[in-house]
Amino acid sequence: MDAYGRVRCAILGARGLVAQRFFQRLQYHPWLEPVAVIGSPSTSGTPYDDCLWSLEEERPDETGITISGLEDTRALKSELRDLGVRIIFSALPNSPAEMVERPLANAGFIVISHAQINRLEVDVPLIVPEVNINHLSLLNQQAMYGQGRLISCSNCTVIPLALSLAPLVHLNPISSIRIETKQALSGGGRKMLAAGKSGEMISPLIPGESESIVDELSKIFGMDLNISASCERVMRNHGHLAYLEVRFEELVSAHQVINAWREFTTRSQHLSLPSAPEQIIHFVDAPIVESHRWVGAEGIKHPGIDLRAAMGIAISNVEIEGNILRFSVFADNTIRGAAGYGVLLAEQLLADGLMHDNNTILSRVTEQ
Repeated sequence: MDAYGRVRCAILGARGLVAQRFFQRLQYHPWLEPVAVIGSPSTSGTPYDDCLWSLEEERPDETGITISGLEDTRALKSELRDLGVRIIFSALPNSPAEMVERPLANAGFIVISHAQINRLEVDVPLIVPEVNINHLSLLNQQAMYGQGRLISCSNCTVIPLALSLAPLVHLNPISSIRIETKQALSGGGRKMLAAGKSGEMISPLIPGESESIVDELSKIFGMDLNISASCERVMRNHGHLAYLEVRFEELVSAHQVINAWREFTTRSQHLSLPSAPEQIIHFVDAPIVESHRWVGAEGIKHPGIDLRAAMGIAISNVEIEGNILRFSVFADNTIRGAAGYGVLLAEQLLADGLMHDNNTILSRVTEQ
């Protein structure tokens, strides 16, 4: 693969947890190469190597990258073209994302966005690679962007929910789903995580989160699943935990459910994509703890070295009573729920030949 080069990428965001997860995962990626970081006015023009590093793992090797600014979109487009950038991973909040994401897509870049603003737009696919990759057909409605495209990634809490529900929606008709989440501090960003670590009490309220979960799951599955959700922030550093009660229209057995989860595999696994875990769902006998976020790791628990680390989901406390299934699901929020997920999506686009650039022939992976 290296003989064909690496696709050049930019990251929108410099100091945030998700932005830095992107850089961490791309630094040694076999297919993708980070060549630009775009930050706020407070970081623009400064060396990325001097930027505050917010992750627990050691910062990447010296990069030599100077952080670019968001303010002048025309200059940014020109700079990214000169660098040969093809893919832009956006970890921006809504306001700056609204300012730059669509203009960058219109300029010919593939923008993979984690901002909330575009997730429910009718012309923007909201993709979980292992669940609804076929929804990329919505990109046909973005012909006005030329070679550019805008693809949305879901709320980080939605990922373990969607992955655990995907095998079930085809198992038996579902009449209702009740969800209760306990979400980590890192889901609120680097400042909230730092405040929690310092002993500051954090509000358990997450405004708008329940509505986002319901709306995004409905769009991802393309059906009304009659979902109700309640969400709470808890004093855990990493990993989002959810309790689910799924009511089927007919009786189900433990054998049916467990088999559906065990056999859940997708095109991502068949292609052995760099970030795709060999096994998506892992069963945990003991109570869920923070270390279970690393399920899928093949060696050292470092998400920049082992791209499959923290890319699985953990399921525990499975109970079946008649037509009712109850279980807990847990996943890392900044990796599986955000940056790792965004990178996996880019890998899928490359592997399926839906995206490439003039310097790479990565789409040949589908022939090997």
